[in-house]
Amino acid sequence: MHSNILFVRSLLLTVVIFGTAGCHGPSKAGLEARENAYNRIDKVNTQIAFGQAQQAFEVGNLREGLEIITEAVVRYPEAAEYHLLKGRILMEMGRLDEARIALEGATEQDDQLSEPWYFLGIVYQRWSEDQQSHEHYMRAADLEPNRPQFLLASAEMLVAMKRYEQAEGLLISRIRKFEHHPAMRHLLGQIAALRGDMDKAVQYYEEASLLQSEDMHLLSELAHMQFMAGNVPECLTVIDRIEFSGHVLDRNLQRTKARCLMHARRELEARPIYKKLLASREHDVMLWEEAGMLAWSIEDWRGLNNCGQRVSALAPDHASGWTMLAVAHRSEGRYDQAEASLLKAVACEDASALCWVLLANLREHNGDLTGSMKAWQSATDLDDSLSGPSRLADGASSGG
Repeated sequence: MHSNILFVRSLLLTVVIFGTAGCHGPSKAGLEARENAYNRIDKVNTQIAFGQAQQAFEVGNLREGLEIITEAVVRYPEAAEYHLLKGRILMEMGRLDEARIALEGATEQDDQLSEPWYFLGIVYQRWSEDQQSHEHYMRAADLEPNRPQFLLASAEMLVAMKRYEQAEGLLISRIRKFEHHPAMRHLLGQIAALRGDMDKAVQYYEEASLLQSEDMHLLSELAHMQFMAGNVPECLTVIDRIEFSGHVLDRNLQRTKARCLMHARRELEARPIYKKLLASREHDVMLWEEAGMLAWSIEDWRGLNNCGQRVSALAPDHASGWTMLAVAHRSEGRYDQAEASLLKAVACEDASALCWVLLANLREHNGDLTGSMKAWQSATDLDDSLSGPSRLADGASSGG
């Protein structure tokens, strides 16, 4: 009975309250509560729209995503992440100036959010405004020091501006945070190579490959760096490692292997590699020149003549083709043709002292001592280490 009385009293109280509200309208507090409720619902709906825009962006429906996020930005302009998403979509659409405005809107709403600064760096990079790009990347890296891509992007901009020492210093100063990140050492290796310090470049590339041992592209670059540093046995070891893992060597790595074999005096192993490469690169002058040097070193005069003909036809302004032809002619006793080819060689702008040495020896062989001395003088003008007639390039019986 007592509980029923309490229920009736509560019911009457409710009727009185609502009746009063109906007579006098909602109170100020009631209006605020209602407005807050509407705002909460609107914000939830806008957040749902943001999720839909993000999903559309991720699957490539850029126009749909832009339409949705633009409406969300209008409804909640204080949300930095909405401006950020709009900027990213506009970037993908190639509308960079609009993207910049959207991303700057994100930084105005929250200047401690790192990603808008990073994407602004990309916008300025696409405009080739390297200094501004670097500054924006650096801002992102300072805001989130544990994001390696921000630091790498900043350093890469310094490299693009050829500020190698500054780029190297930036990476080294922060590398402790990324002890197990191969990209840091990879970039340091590239910087060292650009500065001409090949030994340091090799060191960084080796460290990077230890951290990412299955990356064949990285190993390929390491092999190239080893060759550039003159570390021929080490280069061949890396290439053997790549082949042993079952990966097929690409054209550049095959060429590097052939060059290493040449330097290691393993010309017979290099020969089939050059033959295979030339089958698909018939107009590669440098490749023909390298193949010619191989033929010369193993006294394959027929092969040397073929390479000389190819180079002189493809690049008649290169002394190398005429020089190879001259040596091939001389090996077969065609001295007049050999001299004619050498005269074409020394007329080229890239003629080396060797061309003049060969001409001097050939003229001496033909009994033209005056002509021989003139040729030697030209050789010493190019290379003052030549103090007198040398027999290194003579090879009277073998052709050179």
